[in-house]
Amino acid sequence: MNRVFRLLSFEVRGVQSAVYVLAVFAFLSSLLALFRDRLLAGEFGAGTELDLYYAAFRIPDFVFVALGALVSVYVLIPELARRDTHAQKEYIDTVVLGFSVLAVCVGSVAALFAPRLLSYLFPHFVEAGSLTTLVSLTRIMLLQPILLGFSNIFAAITQTKYRYTLYASSPLFYNLGIILGIVVLYPLWGLSGLAWGVVIGAGLHAGIQIPSIMSDGFFRKLPRLGDVRMLFRTTAVSVPRALALSMNQVTFIGLTALAGTLAVGSISVFMFAFNLYSVPLAIIGASYSVAAFPVLALSLAKGRQSEFIENIATAARHIFFWSLPATALIIVLRAHIVRVVLGSGAFDWTDTRLTAASLAMLSLALVGQGLMLLLVRGYYAAGRTFTPFLVSCGIALGTIGLGGILIRIMENAATLSFIQALLRVEDIQGSNMLALAIAYALSTLIGTAFLAFYFELRFRGFFTRIGRSFAEGMVAAFTGGVSAYAMLAIIGPLTLSSTLASVLIKGFAAGVSGMIVAGLVYAFLGNREFAETVAEIRGRLWRGFIREEGGTEIVVSAEEAAELK
Repeated sequence: MNRVFRLLSFEVRGVQSAVYVLAVFAFLSSLLALFRDRLLAGEFGAGTELDLYYAAFRIPDFVFVALGALVSVYVLIPELARRDTHAQKEYIDTVVLGFSVLAVCVGSVAALFAPRLLSYLFPHFVEAGSLTTLVSLTRIMLLQPILLGFSNIFAAITQTKYRYTLYASSPLFYNLGIILGIVVLYPLWGLSGLAWGVVIGAGLHAGIQIPSIMSDGFFRKLPRLGDVRMLFRTTAVSVPRALALSMNQVTFIGLTALAGTLAVGSISVFMFAFNLYSVPLAIIGASYSVAAFPVLALSLAKGRQSEFIENIATAARHIFFWSLPATALIIVLRAHIVRVVLGSGAFDWTDTRLTAASLAMLSLALVGQGLMLLLVRGYYAAGRTFTPFLVSCGIALGTIGLGGILIRIMENAATLSFIQALLRVEDIQGSNMLALAIAYALSTLIGTAFLAFYFELRFRGFFTRIGRSFAEGMVAAFTGGVSAYAMLAIIGPLTLSSTLASVLIKGFAAGVSGMIVAGLVYAFLGNREFAETVAEIRGRLWRGFIREEGGTEIVVSAEEAAELK
């Protein structure tokens, strides 16, 4: 066990090495999360039990994002960096005590008012007699934000010591806890076992970081309250970020509430699709935006605005390079992806088709949301935290409002038939839940466009630096998608009787065909990012892994990771 902790706790210095660590562990965590979802889909399908399970996350997740952002690593790490070792320990003790009091108070209030809030958000569960179960699950899961909040504080120490592997591994343990709940605790305790699995996962998320932190001398004795004014200052600085991140949870609360008014299983289908959509977003958009933040902050701190614009444009070009072809392939291979990942047990063909259609709609926002993650960090680096908050408010309200409007519009038989035919979900009951995915994608794209245009007005030259890469990415995405579609036409369509092996082989062949063609198009167009990626891969293969000394600190926030879990 000690060898495992030593392996996870080694220092990673240098931006590029840290990006690799973050991307690899994001990929591994995503694989484990997909396995978790497969177990849930196989056990329950898209039905009432999973609807209750996912609905129970809404209040705890909102509490966590709000509280976790108040002790964000974006604030804690700079505070730790300007202190010596003794002062760091006193500061962390103060933050831990302050957060503990706040978390217990907020969690208790949330638990007390949970029945009233949940009955307002999910009246259909009240009518079905399931409110008691939903309240019980929610109250158990309210332990999660407290544990993940501590993990966020621990992450500041972990990253200050450059232990990115240790922090990046914590989501793996979070998902292991949930899997434990599905496999072991659910057969013993029913749905409450699933909720306790979430709590165990949150405890592992925080606990995996404790040994290395204690080895640094933290928490060797009971924490003491130090400078209270510093605690309030830390909280005050974090408020704009807390509000902005809270808007994301408001969006999910609204969408979940809307899904609850539709057919049984609508909540589950939307969450399954969103979890699949989050995999490429975490690997591409989140990794590049996280890696870019400290470089952007350093450029502006030294008054190098041109360098700042070039750095953010470089990251944006790489997001286009990966995300645009990925979007095309997801749309073409949506049914294969869903069937391979989730298609087992109680998750039937109807669930597969609805989830695949939702995934296709959500994937339209992949490029936009990846760019938004990057631009928001650009605003933070420039000290303009209010702009992202306003955009987040607009997206939240727009998504919920548009979702309600589209549900109404899809009550028209002709409109519903058109959308069903477009997404190949003809004659499937409950397909009006696709309005939620469409609303999310459209609102995200509109919000990203506004953020990007405002960024261009504030920092001239951004668009001219990314225009060609975006155009080349669109061409590569189109040709790659056409190639993948043609390959599927050649090897045969996906049917209800297709075996898992058949689905996997057909999807793999079409995906590889699409990637090869997209790569050839990038090479033919002389794409800059393609050349850089090839050179980087060749360099890594040639010289092996070289530990980079020095470099800029990478900042990863637990409350933001929770948005993609």
